[in-house]
Amino acid sequence: NLRTMKAHTKVLLQLMALWLPLATSSLFCQEVETAPDFDAVQYASARWYVHEQINIAYLPAERSFCSYAEYTVVDTPTLFGYTIEVFNYAEDAEGNGFGGPGLCAYQQGREPGQLAVSPCVLPKIFAGPYWVVAYNETAGYALISGGQPYIRTEDGLCRTRLRTINRSGLWIFSRSATRDEDLIDEVKLLAQEQGIDPSLLNPVPHINCTYAL
Repeated sequence: NLRTMKAHTKVLLQLMALWLPLATSSLFCQEVETAPDFDAVQYASARWYVHEQINIAYLPAERSFCSYAEYTVVDTPTLFGYTIEVFNYAEDAEGNGFGGPGLCAYQQGREPGQLAVSPCVLPKIFAGPYWVVAYNETAGYALISGGQPYIRTEDGLCRTRLRTINRSGLWIFSRSATRDEDLIDEVKLLAQEQGIDPSLLNPVPHINCTYAL
């Protein structure tokens, strides 16, 4: 009937809205390659401090202080097949802490650095891309993108979404809470080499942090 046809059409349009940007990204944006020697166990061996990030739907500017992430590789996959537990933390300007456990990850793509993250209580179909684009344990940095960027910006560079939960975000991590401008500039250059626009990144201060959770 007409109501059923309208419902099917709505679902089809929603699927096309998700698929079409990805299908056309290769025409306009450089295909991103993730870190070739990514090792999840090594990556999860210590805390990562967030020093730069894009403010997106679930990371508002008012909660972009003292942010860090911790990862734990589990011995047995969860009910939905996740292999990594995620702990995120951030503070506001007054030092109130936000975040905690509840997120999980798994290797989604063909490459080890192509992960996806979701609430642990949801099946993998709801997971969003978490791509480790660059990673150097010795230098102590990681560059994370919310999947393949497909929105064209300037100078032939591209970015991910800003107002959605999945397929959004860009982060620069360091093993140290102390900000290293030279290291951050180096990682930004790595982003540009991959066709990723780092111009929307904002500093994440780590001053007078409580790290309360």
